[in-house]
Amino acid sequence: MKTTPPASVKELNKRAITAYLYSKGPATKQMLERELNLSLPTITQNLRTLEVEGLIRKGEQLESTGGRKAQTFAFVCRAKIAIGVTMRANGLTLCAVDLGGNVISRKFKLLPYHNTDIYYQQMGVIINAFAAGVERNDDNVLGVAFSIQGIVSADGQTITFGNIMGNTGLRLDVIAQNVKFPCIMIHDSDAAAMAELWFDHSLTDAVCVYLEMRPGGAVIVDGQLYQGPNLCNGTIEHMTLVPDGGECYCGQRGCMDVYCSPEALTEDGESLSGFFSVLEQGEQEHRQRFNGWLGNVAQAIRNIRSMLAGDIIIGGEAAHYLDDDDVTTLKRLVEERSAFHTDHFTLRKSLCLDNQNEIGAALRFVQIFIDEICGHAA
Repeated sequence: MKTTPPASVKELNKRAITAYLYSKGPATKQMLERELNLSLPTITQNLRTLEVEGLIRKGEQLESTGGRKAQTFAFVCRAKIAIGVTMRANGLTLCAVDLGGNVISRKFKLLPYHNTDIYYQQMGVIINAFAAGVERNDDNVLGVAFSIQGIVSADGQTITFGNIMGNTGLRLDVIAQNVKFPCIMIHDSDAAAMAELWFDHSLTDAVCVYLEMRPGGAVIVDGQLYQGPNLCNGTIEHMTLVPDGGECYCGQRGCMDVYCSPEALTEDGESLSGFFSVLEQGEQEHRQRFNGWLGNVAQAIRNIRSMLAGDIIIGGEAAHYLDDDDVTTLKRLVEERSAFHTDHFTLRKSLCLDNQNEIGAALRFVQIFIDEICGHAA
């Protein structure tokens, strides 16, 4: 039988203690001894090491039952932070999260997008200043994750399809040329799905449908984001919904994007909030427009579920305005279009978090770090 080297045993013990404090909350040495079946000397030594590393701290003392008050130890979520960034036509959105996924700072900066070195240099100054305002120690910043409105190459280094922002072929080293932290890129829909997974551990198999002005999707399999070998799974926005229909920004015709974008609801400069405000007042033309749009979304979901028979999560800007009755109606429309009327699935709204894309992007760095210090036990 192959034995585990002593150094590995020490590391496993340390990870077990870290994972317990991270996932279960503050605990005393005695609680750790009982729950993890480790000796008190082993626990004491590892707690001392974790305190020096800044990952745990002494917590509250428990009420005495006759002897000395028991000291608790707690995981320090602020030990590290990660930053998520989204570049849009009108500005830059930044969000910092800690190791618990808690948002600790947000910022929006007016910075019209231009695919130029000057823009990326200005952006780097803004990101570095934002990080300095959140965390004095640069070593505590895990990295900066860019939520990209486009498809990213398999090696994560190049935007291979960036028609929306006009930056196809743009490389990460150009984007991050003035950022002093490790950087990665992730498709914005995948970033949003990362946040879904982080905050809802019950998710197993699902397709996320994000009804943004430029819709997108993400695939979750066995509780994990499944991006595929080319990182382009879930690009549902370019499925053909109406053959030879309206022209899409991708150059094809009849794509889901054309018919399921919230832009299909608004006319003559009307805002999305304005549309739904009039809809609530019972205006019939708006109701007809909404019903047609909802039917197109239902058809798109029906097509998706013909290939991936999981649950459906509806998110994006339009989802903020959908009430429970709308979601129920949408599910009914999908079921009516299904060939299998005994098919059972859940259709629900996304978490619809503020800054969900930026949070999810930052969580990629957080997840990597947590896996390193806890293994997969957490």
